[in-house]
Amino acid sequence: MNPFKLSAQSEPQYKLGFIPASISEIDVAFPMIEKWKISGQVDVQLVSQGAYTNSNPYAYVQRFVVRPWLVYSGFKHMKFYVGYARNKKYEIKEAGNPEILERRLILMGTYMQKMVKGSLFEQVRFETKFFDDKNGIKRTIPRLRGRFGVNHYLKQKENPIFTSQNISYYTEIMFKFPSKDYAENRFDILRQSVYYSAGLTKNLTVLTGIIAQMQLRSNGSQFDVYYGPTVALKWNFQPKIRETFDMVSNDVD
Repeated sequence: MNPFKLSAQSEPQYKLGFIPASISEIDVAFPMIEKWKISGQVDVQLVSQGAYTNSNPYAYVQRFVVRPWLVYSGFKHMKFYVGYARNKKYEIKEAGNPEILERRLILMGTYMQKMVKGSLFEQVRFETKFFDDKNGIKRTIPRLRGRFGVNHYLKQKENPIFTSQNISYYTEIMFKFPSKDYAENRFDILRQSVYYSAGLTKNLTVLTGIIAQMQLRSNGSQFDVYYGPTVALKWNFQPKIRETFDMVSNDVD
């Protein structure tokens, strides 16, 4: 007999799964108290997804979101936001997603830097998520998000169909701070998005692009990579020369 035995290969520490997804959003921005530079916005978002074995990003409805904001624009290069989000997440057995009603309280700040033919922006967002997990345990999870983005202003032709056209992209990283019995890891999501935006009228702007993100599940061993199209429409009650969607929330987690 051969004295040497082949040892069984150990299981990999992390697993990787790919899930197609899509994001559709409608935003409405409106003035509130002009002398104090305070305005409001309401976002309505629908997210759909496939599964590990399904390449259709529209196969299942993942969530429906309503997100109101208060916006303070009293500084030249900065904006501050206070928001609330109601996330109705639907069960998707094929992807292991339980049905959850999640609420979020959000504080956010954006710093903008103008360039000759575009702009840079840095954004910090602190949010707290409130929900009952799949075992019925009430969870309160703070999360810190940082985003860096670039907007490139495209050349304008005479009598264009679309005005104030932009190509934009950003990278965003998120860290969560849950209790140890829910998840031990702090890393949550790494997200990247590239999109085109342009004005359809003085009040209405459209966005279309793609998103890709990698998320570590609460079990600490499964990375899910979401990818797919995103589209948004934004209506400003006050006409705006250029809209760059710096605060767009492409959440598919």
